[in-house]
Parts: sequence; C-alpha cells; structure tokens
Amino acid sequence: MSKGGLEDVVATSSAICWIDGDRGILSYCGFDIHDLAQHATFEEVCFLLWHRRLPTRAELGDLQTQLAEARVLPEPILRLLNQLPSTDGKTCCGPSPPRSPITTRTRRTTRRPRRTARRCG
Repeated sequence: MSKGGLEDVVATSSAICWIDGDRGILSYCGFDIHDLAQHATFEEVCFLLWHRRLPTRAELGDLQTQLAEARVLPEPILRLLNQLPSTDGKTCCGPSPPRSPITTRTRRTTRRPRRTARRCG
C-alpha cells in the first residue's frame, strides 16, 4: 500500500537554501535562483554553494582550471569516441579532445546576481 502526500519525507532547515513557497522564492546564500540562472556561470554557482559567497575573479579562474583538469579524458576513451560515427559523417572528436560546453561558452553578463535579504548561515 502506498502512502500519500509527504508522509515519511524528511524535511529540515538548510544553511544555504531558503524557500518561500507562498511567494515563489528560492534562494541560495541570499541570491535568488532566477538571478543566478541568468547572470552566474556554472562555476560561480559551484563556488557559491561550497563557500557561501561568490568568487573573486582569481578564485573563479582557479576553479575553472581545476574543473577543466578534472574533465580530461584518458587517451583510450578518446580513441574509442573517435571511432564512433556521428550524424554528419565526421568523427566524434576530431584531432583534439572534446571540450565541455562549459568551457566553450559563458552565460555571464556584466551584472552580478543580486543578493536578496536572506543570507547564508
């Protein structure tokens, strides 16, 4: 027999997340989720969740480097990917390793996300 609603669902408070369901607000460390989605990069949000603040430019560059180094695929995997056919008739990766979409584009605008009244604990 299944249970209905939220019975047996564990709910607790969070130091990084704040939700106001009545007003439709979801924020992380005081930043509205919509502002983060529109103005912050993946790496900036990772840093925010780990450190409870947005990174400086230097910190962001360091994190981007660390994440890029962790994405390197071993040569045997690259060879295997290059053997797979693609829809346009070319090999998957070409002569260089595939790049993550995160490294080839940024969604950052000139405006940083706006902090809401509630802050991380």
